[in-house]
Amino acid sequence: MTRRAALALLLVLSACSFGGAAGGDDSPDRGALLDVWGGLDAAVAGLAGREPEVCDPVFATWFTWGTRGLACSAAQVVSPTAFVDRAPVAPFRSGPHTATVSGVDLDLNAPAGFGHWDPQFVRWLTEAAIPEGAAARAIAQPVYNRRVRRLARVFWLTHGDLTRKGFPDATPAGPLSEYTRYLEAGAEPGASGFSVFDFTDLSDRQLPKLALPASVNEWEPRYELNTAYGFWLRRRADGTHDEWLDGLRQLLTAFDADWLAEHGG
Repeated sequence: MTRRAALALLLVLSACSFGGAAGGDDSPDRGALLDVWGGLDAAVAGLAGREPEVCDPVFATWFTWGTRGLACSAAQVVSPTAFVDRAPVAPFRSGPHTATVSGVDLDLNAPAGFGHWDPQFVRWLTEAAIPEGAAARAIAQPVYNRRVRRLARVFWLTHGDLTRKGFPDATPAGPLSEYTRYLEAGAEPGASGFSVFDFTDLSDRQLPKLALPASVNEWEPRYELNTAYGFWLRRRADGTHDEWLDGLRQLLTAFDADWLAEHGG
């Protein structure tokens, strides 16, 4: 079943793991997504009590947390076609998803294949998502703290764990290798009996590093960690690993520098 997507992984993406900046601080695209930062809190508030109705048909989630929840929230600020129209190229080079100014469709239940990102799009995303100047950063910083920080740290921690195990040159034995074999066979693991929860043992080891308050339901960050492991393996497979990693480092440097320094940045 094809789900109509309005930003789907795009803001996850613009919020959690960007590509390497291509133009520098004087780039005309620098901070072009400031309106998303500025509208995100109101979007989440507007979704309160309506998450299943609004987010489930499009993003297959009932929540505003996690990558799909963040994407659903962002989609209330900028329409999917308007988002794509701002970019210099379409997001995907190949795979089951399409995203153009005419429409955005993500086949979240594709029996084989996954979206292969265009590196140029990923690099643009960094430029657009990280604002320039103190005034713009003042708008974005509290929104980052509330809506993006946990996800950004989740992606950094999972990548660090993978790196310690030889990634991207090697893949550790166990679920990570099983997932990689599915990707190399051209099949989306979820369609072949593979579950994101197969990464839970790995994710549980990262939870303490997030230093979450006691009020947080640990199921949420655990699920986010699980999805992040799969994300990095797919980015190695589609050839955009370096762009996403560089962008994530830039995001954390801009908004979370002290934490980054304490965790291998």
